Amino acid sequence: MIIREYQDAEEQAWLRCRMAAFLDCSYYNDVKQKKDGYEHPAISLVAEQDGRMIGFAEAELDSGDLCLTDRGRGAVLWHLGVLPEFRNRGAAQALWLELKEQLQAQEVRFCEVWTQEDVPANRFYQKMGFVLDEARTWLRCYVQGRQCGKLLDQSAAGGIYGPEQLVFDAPLEQKEKWREICCRMDEVRLYRVFF
Repeated sequence: MIIREYQDAEEQAWLRCRMAAFLDCSYYNDVKQKKDGYEHPAISLVAEQDGRMIGFAEAELDSGDLCLTDRGRGAVLWHLGVLPEFRNRGAAQALWLELKEQLQAQEVRFCEVWTQEDVPANRFYQKMGFVLDEARTWLRCYVQGRQCGKLLDQSAAGGIYGPEQLVFDAPLEQKEKWREICCRMDEVRLYRVFF
């Protein structure tokens, strides 16, 4: 296995790898048709085996989305995934360790990552030294069909027939309040590691 820098010509392979890596987790619906670009410098790595992209990791330095701003230079880990058939072989750890080394070389002091309640992802981040910031946990709620009308003032929306799906964020404390109306709720969690 080789860990190397992502090349722009690999965008389609990266998108396919990301989609397949996220298919069996709560990010399955976060399909992209174009690779993200960033306002600040970023590090984008891929794991390759026998000429095939099997994983990826990407972090943005000095992101405006950092929750901590008083602890020195930070980064947000936006993407980390490995194809299912290559998991538990060290690819994710190798990607993270190389990414961490490159972040440290650029004097980054800490890294934040948002994830959801997927057990394998949470275990991985904890194993890599990330600590959950429980105060930052919130809900991403999905409402479908007729239930959407309970949350939308359709007269204010201006002549629409009605939404098919609504996605909204809510405080974790409101989990029971939204349980009956939502078809899906994901806990969104912030993890952080200091170097």
